[in-house]
Amino acid sequence: MDFFASGLSALRGQKGQHQAGSETIDRLCERIEYGTLVEDRRSAVLALRACSREHKRDIGSRGVSVLCKVLRQDSMDLDITKAVLETLTVLCQADTEREGTQEFALEMSNAFLKVRGASSQTEVYSTASNADLQKIVAFENAFERLLAIIDDEGAISGGIIVQDCLQLVQNLLRYNVSNQNYFRETSCIQRIPALFHGEGIDDSGVHDPMMKDAWSDQKGNNMIMVLELIRVLVVPDHSNTTTNQKSMYQCGILQLLIDLSLTSNAPQRVKASAFYALAELIRLNKVNQDALSKAVISPAHPPYVHSEDPSSSLTPPTRSSAQLSRTSFQSGRGSALGHRFLEPRDRCPAIVEVVAIAVGQYPGCTYSVRAAATCLFQSFVLENPDTQMVLATTLNPPPEDNPNTPSHEKPQSPGTLLLGALQGWQEDGEVAATDPYNSWFATVLFSHILQNNTRAKAIALAITFGDEENGEDPVSLIHAIAAALMVAVKGGADVRVALGYLALLCVWCYDSSKSIKDFLSEGAHLQFLIELISPSSKEDPMVQGLAAFLLGICYEFNWEQDALITRATIQPIILSRIGLDHFAACITRVRESKPFKAAIPLMTVLPSEEGDGRLPNLFFDYSFVEFMKRTFERTQKSIAASPHNTRPQQAQQQTNNAEMESQLTALRSKVSRQDAEMAELRSKLEEAQQALSRQAQEREEYERKMAELRWEQQEGQMRYSALEKEHEDLLVCLAEQDDELTDLKGRLQALEVGGA
Repeated sequence: MDFFASGLSALRGQKGQHQAGSETIDRLCERIEYGTLVEDRRSAVLALRACSREHKRDIGSRGVSVLCKVLRQDSMDLDITKAVLETLTVLCQADTEREGTQEFALEMSNAFLKVRGASSQTEVYSTASNADLQKIVAFENAFERLLAIIDDEGAISGGIIVQDCLQLVQNLLRYNVSNQNYFRETSCIQRIPALFHGEGIDDSGVHDPMMKDAWSDQKGNNMIMVLELIRVLVVPDHSNTTTNQKSMYQCGILQLLIDLSLTSNAPQRVKASAFYALAELIRLNKVNQDALSKAVISPAHPPYVHSEDPSSSLTPPTRSSAQLSRTSFQSGRGSALGHRFLEPRDRCPAIVEVVAIAVGQYPGCTYSVRAAATCLFQSFVLENPDTQMVLATTLNPPPEDNPNTPSHEKPQSPGTLLLGALQGWQEDGEVAATDPYNSWFATVLFSHILQNNTRAKAIALAITFGDEENGEDPVSLIHAIAAALMVAVKGGADVRVALGYLALLCVWCYDSSKSIKDFLSEGAHLQFLIELISPSSKEDPMVQGLAAFLLGICYEFNWEQDALITRATIQPIILSRIGLDHFAACITRVRESKPFKAAIPLMTVLPSEEGDGRLPNLFFDYSFVEFMKRTFERTQKSIAASPHNTRPQQAQQQTNNAEMESQLTALRSKVSRQDAEMAELRSKLEEAQQALSRQAQEREEYERKMAELRWEQQEGQMRYSALEKEHEDLLVCLAEQDDELTDLKGRLQALEVGGA
């Protein structure tokens, strides 16, 4: 009865009133902890065991430490020990019958995820612009830990945590030379391909270029962050770019980008980012450029097609001029709804597919993808004259359209696609009215093939159209482009079409007297330019400015003796019908126009610019803008020069100017490289100084510890000596006591004998 009474009293408060569970647990814990009698502690433990199944959470949070204490204190009491162990066993068992357990576990998991997400976002914000904090975080194994988290979360197939981690890695690397060196030296670049996990990797680990898995919005965001990470490591004109480009090529990133941009079913925004990353990966790198030129793919044809568009076709488009112009980008924009996949075509060179996308062969590609493909082509030929020559040799007229010939059997080359796009504009006015960028992108690509390459210009100049055997007069390619320009202006086409053709002719004719001779051999061309530039012209000021720039080039470099229209013919016409002031004003107006100033190195189309059927704000290629800024003043002043100046004098002046410009460019490049090297050396010096400072601190710490150890050793020796002396004294005392004990024993025996 005492047992039940004690248990009942533990569960009831004063005056017999029932107490709440938490209050009861608190009182029992207090009795266990502060009880002086074993019986009181035993009864409280038994009562606590009785409550353990109904109040697990309260006992677990308040009583575990008390139970452990009483278990140590009363370990000899079998009843207490048994009750404590049974209570702890109940507390540790999973309660699967109660819904609250799972809910509590989910709450705890969500709390942990929120804490981790908040911490990652905090680090993202704090490392965005703090170089010192970036170094501190990076050298705490941040890259290895972040990449491990990304891998655990499923790489690009993961959630928002993956995006935050990738953003943090970018913050640590952007504009930070030392962190980039550390990232490369710790072989983290070799771990980037693993971030493509689940995309194009089959069960056997073999790369599948089709990448047919579905793409969620978060997955697309994660992939774009991976591509941005690659671009951070290959920023143009950076001291680490060449080394990082080499490392990325060796670990297979270049091939992954080719497959992602050209053979996968990735969303348009992902493909555009992949094109930009690939463009910077091969920029000014001959090995990577050659690797792209040799790449052969099985393209996904086309990436997306709107199923509600009756004009969409499941058959691959042809590559001939007429069919190309009829099938090339009736809208130039894709939709996020109603898409379906189409069967892949046969294998073809990757660069052919890049050109096909840029010039508008595939329905559904957005302008952002086409602009990105154009940037990739520019990087492909940048300072690569051999590649320019190879592409120039592919500039063959497209074959006649034959509906009985399968599209994949027809000739396909970059040059054929470009010529088809340039001609297709005239053959399909409806397409030209809705999408002027077919010809505009083609002229941009064509101009990059010809830029600063005399031999490529000569090859293009030799291309003619027309079958002489059938009585047709041959027409040179430069005449065909001039004719297309005239049709565009007179037909009221979008201003972008005329600007594209004029920019191409300016690049082609610059410093090429033979090209100018052929261009001016048709008198209508000069008359057309004069009409465009004349004060009475109603054409767009940008068209007038480029026409004036082209006319100035034709005058400046017109040195062929047998030319039909010479410098002496051109200058009087300019002075009488245009005037020097108006001529200069035309060039100035185009240079001061908003589209001209808005040109940026990385041709980009924002999503807001291509929605609701609008055309993007692309009017000028950045390389042409730089070309015009470099040469307009010289071209503008040449109009006032005497037409009777001999070529050697002018050529010598041009040569001197060219040499000076070349030397100036070389010096600027050298200074830029030296600045980069100095920055890198400063960074290394700072790291070395920090390492030296750390070593000095460590040395001081070691010396301090050595001094402490020496002092402890001396103290130990002194204690040992004292103990040894004490030990000797004790031995002496022990010997004396033994003697005394022996003496006492002898006396005791003597007394016993005497008593007997």
